[in-house]
Amino acid sequence: MRKLIILLTTAIGAISLSSCGTTGYLASGYNDVDAIKDVVLFEPVSKIETIGKGEITVTNDTACVASQDLLLQTVKECESGLNILSVYVPSGEEEAEIVREGVESLYSQLLHSQGSFRTASFVVPESLDEIIERTGNRYGMAVYSYGFSRTGGNYAAQIAKGVGLAILTLGSVYTVPYKDKSNIHIFIIDSEQDCVAWHNHDIAADYNPLKQKHLEKQFKRIFRKFNK
Repeated sequence: MRKLIILLTTAIGAISLSSCGTTGYLASGYNDVDAIKDVVLFEPVSKIETIGKGEITVTNDTACVASQDLLLQTVKECESGLNILSVYVPSGEEEAEIVREGVESLYSQLLHSQGSFRTASFVVPESLDEIIERTGNRYGMAVYSYGFSRTGGNYAAQIAKGVGLAILTLGSVYTVPYKDKSNIHIFIIDSEQDCVAWHNHDIAADYNPLKQKHLEKQFKRIFRKFNK
């Protein structure tokens, strides 16, 4: 059994490493990311869930707020290769919700791009486009994060299930549970062309969405193109 547990742990690590982002996707009509440098940053939008007993999943509002604050701090401090001119702060709760819905719309469009972020055809929410123009800038950057964490009891139960299945199948079949997962998506909007000029993501199994050192690694992978 001990060997099976070690095998499961090793597999988790391998999946974590294979889930990195790419150098991103530059929209048609843009020759190089060098043209995209100065951006106004929207406050990040985050959805963090907790998976507990019985695989019941709930949105953790406290974790969502903490994640958004941590994402904002990390993206401002990371060596992205971009010049963040300012962070746009909504004028009130109503505008904050409009911005949130706009960023969520970009993520939703990505999810419906038939599994390939390279084939996504974005319609930029008018609200985001207008805000970028109002700040006097051409480019705006939106950050969306989705993540989850399992409770200790849930994670232990998932490990037990995986080991049990491996024993029953003599090691030929096993499941690999993640205790945490952190997905980060970046969208750079060109308000002049009314399009998403560049987008990239990093999907990291067993990365805690509330650990800054994990987020730093993800942002480094996401922005590697801008740092070349």
